[in-house]
Amino acid sequence: MDIRLKAIRLKTPRNAWVSAVILAVFVAITLDIAGEPARAGDAVRVTTSFDVKYAAAVLRQVSKVFSAGFGQAEASHVDQDISGLKPDQPKVWQFSVQYKGKPEQLEIRALMDDLGMIDLDFAAGADSAPAVRAAVDGYLNGRGG
Repeated sequence: MDIRLKAIRLKTPRNAWVSAVILAVFVAITLDIAGEPARAGDAVRVTTSFDVKYAAAVLRQVSKVFSAGFGQAEASHVDQDISGLKPDQPKVWQFSVQYKGKPEQLEIRALMDDLGMIDLDFAAGADSAPAVRAAVDGYLNGRGG
């Protein structure tokens, strides 16, 4: 019996070392992720659905929210791409934007249905998401879209 206890004691430090390494790797990965700038996956989603004829105007309104990275030219490009979408064909665009002097990621997802309605999903930073929502709703509520 005494031999078995010695064997267990000899294995315990090795197991502790392996556990410590696993824990250290986990902590390093967690800190690395936490230290990254906000990504679209960490963003707040603003979703809406409306007649595709309003897409250009909605995108122009959203472009006014950002000081750089998604301006009128980018909004026009996205609108052109949306015009070429077939029903049930999703499309995603990603932009590095500036909101109130801070860098963020903006992701736009679009999906057209058979009736000419477009589902737009804006994934924006927590700071800019309320302004994106206000831009989208402000235009659509004023137009009845």
